[in-house]
Amino acid sequence: EWAKDCVHVGFGLVKFPGKMMSSRKGDVVLLDDLLKKAVEAARDFITEKNPNLKDKEIVAKKVGIGAIIFTYLKNSREKDIIFDWDEILSFDGETGPYVQYTYARAKSIIRKNEATVPADLTLLSSKEEFELAKTLEGFHQAVQTAKDKYEPSVITRYVLQVAKDFNKFYNNCSITSSEEDVKAARLDLVMATTIVLKNALGLLGIETVEEM
Repeated sequence: EWAKDCVHVGFGLVKFPGKMMSSRKGDVVLLDDLLKKAVEAARDFITEKNPNLKDKEIVAKKVGIGAIIFTYLKNSREKDIIFDWDEILSFDGETGPYVQYTYARAKSIIRKNEATVPADLTLLSSKEEFELAKTLEGFHQAVQTAKDKYEPSVITRYVLQVAKDFNKFYNNCSITSSEEDVKAARLDLVMATTIVLKNALGLLGIETVEEM
């Protein structure tokens, strides 16, 4: 009886630039090898940028595996997926590491700053603050749309928009040098961003990292 509720959810092919794969000829890329390579590349990047980072191996694993998942779910599920290593592990652009770094940056702001007065969100009046708040408000709708359409890329694209809007806010709205009441409101916005990013990435099966 449960069979009537089953839905076929199709996906495209996974490809690599300049490489033709054939399972009959044994010319394939195994998932285990793919994940290992991603973790190694993430480890190399972290070692170069932040050699003293605690739990480097754990962070590299989360970032590397997250990068693969993010790439796989970034576009419409029916489109073919091309794994380009330079793009997958880039910390710029529409990638998992870019979103992971954005989350870590937001968490760092929270760790280094403390509100001394209650937050008054009516003080958030800049274009960047408004756009970020508006995007955060759309989280539940993004999840509902992804569910209705069996389309995880809706959440992936939403996560990218949150990251882009947060970084615009970060670059244009000072937190440390603001008046205490404005600082408190902006810290609330940063906190809301971390909550949404963590929950959205969690739905995609991607673990967040506190530092990078």
